[in-house]
Amino acid sequence: MIREALTFPFRGIGRYMLVIGGALLLMVSLASFFPLLGAIIAIGASGYFAAYSFKIINTTAIGRDQACDWPDFRDFWSDLIAPWLCVLSALFFSFGPSYIIIYLTDPPIHFLIALLTIGFIHMPMAYLSVAIHQTMGAAVWTNTIPAIKRCLNQYFILVLILGVLTVLNILVKRAVSSVPVAGWFISFFLWMYALMVSARILGLFYRENSGIFKV
Repeated sequence: MIREALTFPFRGIGRYMLVIGGALLLMVSLASFFPLLGAIIAIGASGYFAAYSFKIINTTAIGRDQACDWPDFRDFWSDLIAPWLCVLSALFFSFGPSYIIIYLTDPPIHFLIALLTIGFIHMPMAYLSVAIHQTMGAAVWTNTIPAIKRCLNQYFILVLILGVLTVLNILVKRAVSSVPVAGWFISFFLWMYALMVSARILGLFYRENSGIFKV
């Protein structure tokens, strides 16, 4: 799974999507110099990249092994805002309770680490669920926790793989950030690469465990 996913962005049109995606991220970053406009562009772009990751997950799940093109854009709400809200929902149901407890109680460090660990473990399933169902409610615990129980061993391997790749991605980004100017540009392409690889891994996982969301 890992080797296949790592080469996925370079297959078919994937290399072009990688370059275009990195360039779009660069433009979004530049737009941040204009506060209100930048915020609108950032939300729209976040939704579009989320929609693209959803498309990778779903096309992978049905057996496609080549990178896909960008999602169709017909409506600002359904094609940009809705995917963005779906990701926010996944984040809320994964980390929201932790942050509420932290804000209200100021827990000891070991309890804080435990809360955040639970969030990180839940997040892949929450993201996969909203990607498959395309609704905010798909991230709710009554849907995700039973799904995790149905594939517990495979799921913890998935979490471990994604965790290791996330750490490696952070380390590589820190390394290239020390390179003047070029490092700034490279970081955007690394972000796009990580998005495509993570979505591919989630899609492959769902391909092998397609019955996890069934009652």
